[in-house]
Amino acid sequence: MVAYLWLVWYDSATKSTPRHWALAVTYEAHEQAYATFYEMFTEGAGVGRYQPRVVRRVHLTSKHGTTPYAGKLLLGEINDQVLGALEMYSETATELVNSHNKKRGANESTCHDWAIIIVRSLEDALLLPVVMFIDFLGERY
Repeated sequence: MVAYLWLVWYDSATKSTPRHWALAVTYEAHEQAYATFYEMFTEGAGVGRYQPRVVRRVHLTSKHGTTPYAGKLLLGEINDQVLGALEMYSETATELVNSHNKKRGANESTCHDWAIIIVRSLEDALLLPVVMFIDFLGERY
């Protein structure tokens, strides 16, 4: 079965913080589709170790907690092989971000790096077409 992988972003909580990024999987390519969201988060004020999280049965364009939905980008079609490995990719990317932050400083790497690690890994494994999304938002992403 074919599924769709999306990059979804949400407004930042403050002007000095970046937008939150998540990856979403749907079986339909429209805004009212239900999605499974993959993201990393921290408890509290966003300081400390990140944890991976999977949230199921959420509309693709729903707000994130109290944070308004800001936009999305269809990254491509994925197959069952990718879908089955996405949680593992998320956990591994979270550990890479945490490891980087432990060496360099708290929260130097964020959910943007997490999403890029996953997407580039899928591209390298030839499981997703190459996507040029890093600069598409312009300012802070």
